[in-house]
Amino acid sequence: MNNKEHTNLSEIALFVKTVRSKLDKTQEEFAEIYNCTKGNVSAWENGRHEPAYALLRDMTERSGIPLPKSAITAHPLDKERQENTEPGPNITGKVPLISWVQAGDFKQIIDEYPLESHEDSVHATVRINRYTFALRVKGDSMEPDFPEGIIIIVEPEMDFQPGDFVIAKTGDEAVFKQIVKDGSDWYLKPLNTRYPIKPLGNAHIIGVVREAIRKFR
Repeated sequence: MNNKEHTNLSEIALFVKTVRSKLDKTQEEFAEIYNCTKGNVSAWENGRHEPAYALLRDMTERSGIPLPKSAITAHPLDKERQENTEPGPNITGKVPLISWVQAGDFKQIIDEYPLESHEDSVHATVRINRYTFALRVKGDSMEPDFPEGIIIIVEPEMDFQPGDFVIAKTGDEAVFKQIVKDGSDWYLKPLNTRYPIKPLGNAHIIGVVREAIRKFR
């Protein structure tokens, strides 16, 4: 790795790359250790996503390489606080929170701008891949299950099935609906009965919603 590449990497990305090198593992082998995909490992090493803190601690234990300061600063829970709390869902990494307009061209957006360049990002508890992203729900068409302001994690690298909640591109912007099938015809269905069901038509499904995160502040 030359000095320029070294400088451009975040502390955590460099840490992961160094741990894998010390353990003499390929990205595929490293992914098997942490029950994830090669794409996850690649995203960790190029700074697009960050591993969960528990994974970082495990990497330290396996390799003997100290955690970077940025990881410790971002996760200040001490041992006593951890012992007095119930374990939560396994955080798999961070994904960029993008706008609904950007969602229409999500691959270009994510390829051109690294995770750190986005104004906001969120942690996910589902498996994430190269193009996984997050959106903040707008409007009331998906109430009561998805009120305005709730954050959803979207996986583009997944085939949709009837009943899935999906992001579809209609025109220049993306919309959030449930995909349903009647015979051979597909429809985009809002959960709020005040809005009509519409044929999928020429709309393009760009991702399946995997998770919903509600933040109050």
